[in-house]
Amino acid sequence: MSATAAVVARQINPLDMSTIYADLAGLYPENPFSIETRIAERQPGKLRLVEPVASREPEKQVATGGLAPWQVKKVKLYIDERISHGIPLDELAQQVRLSTSYFSAAFKATFGVPPHNYVVSRRVEHAKQRMMTTNAPLCEIALDCGLADQSHLSRVFRRVTGTTPSAWRRYFSRPDGAVALQ
Repeated sequence: MSATAAVVARQINPLDMSTIYADLAGLYPENPFSIETRIAERQPGKLRLVEPVASREPEKQVATGGLAPWQVKKVKLYIDERISHGIPLDELAQQVRLSTSYFSAAFKATFGVPPHNYVVSRRVEHAKQRMMTTNAPLCEIALDCGLADQSHLSRVFRRVTGTTPSAWRRYFSRPDGAVALQ
């Protein structure tokens, strides 16, 4: 109950309040109890409603300006195909026929992260996959993931996962490591 309704409820009896709520429900069927009213004159036993005021609850914002489903699919596929190469922002934007600045904003609206952060996370996932399925050295995996060298892989991997690639690989190469993951 709003503060205004609470003040009004103290001044009139409960039967009158139910009549008021019924009248408001007729005017505003979608949510009659979130409506506040301004009171022009108060007299014992009388209440005159002058003007309804909309509820002060914030409206839910609908995410707009994101990428279309075909654009999302094309961008994901392009990133996964070129994960071992540099992926400039303007190339990604050209894939979906958008300007670089609009693409960047639309990408963030769709994925929740900027394009660079998404590409970095995909590189880390690719590195994890390579470490689990091969015994390749980390310097080779770094190059396969589009990173400059092993130290670059280590910095990026630690920032994303919280551990180094070699520690991650040791942990998940143990027989009980896969069980610990689940």
